[in-house]
Amino acid sequence: MKQYKRGETPKLYANVKLEVIDDDGNLSDGALVNPFGSIKIIIADPKGAIVQVLTTMNHDATGKYSYSGYTIAADAMTGIYKYDVVADDLSGKVIPSGCFEVLEEVA
Repeated sequence: MKQYKRGETPKLYANVKLEVIDDDGNLSDGALVNPFGSIKIIIADPKGAIVQVLTTMNHDATGKYSYSGYTIAADAMTGIYKYDVVADDLSGKVIPSGCFEVLEEVA
């Protein structure tokens, strides 16, 4: 898990893949794909309070997205922050969510 200090700006990533079901019924993720709409991210602190409202991620390449628009506040709570990634069109797309840890800034 990536760790960041207060005041830093994390760069968060998401890969969008097409779900694939094989002949035996096993579900796996397939090729990277772009959804028909945009990819958005929302970030919550360790207590579940939203610190970054749903906002559009940058499109880096087919199925690859990033976001670096959230700067951790100087007085931010330390602990594990979670982020969810959603697409305007989720049909058949796999978008795993993620997390990062915020540490105290060492003086």
